[in-house]
Amino acid sequence: MRTLLLSLLLLLGALPAHAGNAPSWLEDQLYGGGKMNAVVAVVSLILLGIGVWLWLQDRRLTRMEEKMKE
Repeated sequence: MRTLLLSLLLLLGALPAHAGNAPSWLEDQLYGGGKMNAVVAVVSLILLGIGVWLWLQDRRLTRMEEKMKE
């Protein structure tokens, strides 16, 4: 669980470093057309889904390990 949180923090920390270097075509197409909010929402949902899936897998593995110890 700690590794998941650490990974997410590192990913979120790296986002602002790349945000200022957006090419002009990206600004024109996404920012200008109002599509950037949709892109951010979709990417956020995907990352959230992956995080939930990893958390559920970790719980399942922990239960299986506990059963094997018994």
